[in-house]
Amino acid sequence: MLESNRITKTIILTLLFIFVFSCKQESSLSTDINNSKEVFDKNCETIKSYVQSFCIENIDYERFFSDSAIIKGTTYGAKNEMNVEDQKLNHKQLWKKYEFFVSYPLNILPGVNPETKQPDGSARLYANLVVKLKEPGKDFRERKTVVIPMYESFDFDDNGKIIYYQYYGDFTASLQSLER
Repeated sequence: MLESNRITKTIILTLLFIFVFSCKQESSLSTDINNSKEVFDKNCETIKSYVQSFCIENIDYERFFSDSAIIKGTTYGAKNEMNVEDQKLNHKQLWKKYEFFVSYPLNILPGVNPETKQPDGSARLYANLVVKLKEPGKDFRERKTVVIPMYESFDFDDNGKIIYYQYYGDFTASLQSLER
């Protein structure tokens, strides 16, 4: 009888421990999800500001990018990996010939950590980039235009600055079509 009582108490304590531990895990997971949502929301605002700054040809690169940011794009002949200085030069060259707009609303989705598959504050942007050739003397509505469907991904550091940025769209052919 005494042995049976001890086994019952052990089972009850074990179940109580499992219950308490599982509640703590759930609470921790809930907190992590809430934190990653807050980080994601903040990073979405950064992306929106960056896109807007690109379109008005006035980017504060230090505000958006970490010093060691890596940038990868899909322009034919571009470096495999660029840094922020390379990106500045690319933008200056593009802005000489083209005007850029995006169609709103922007479709920004949360990214996930590839190992844990949990949201990590990174973001994926799907947007249509509208490009117009700068043609002096032509009315804005008459200028050559192309729409480039874009996919962009952004990873951020703990300070909310972009550390890894990659963009995919048919830039080379699309821009060449404006020159013809």
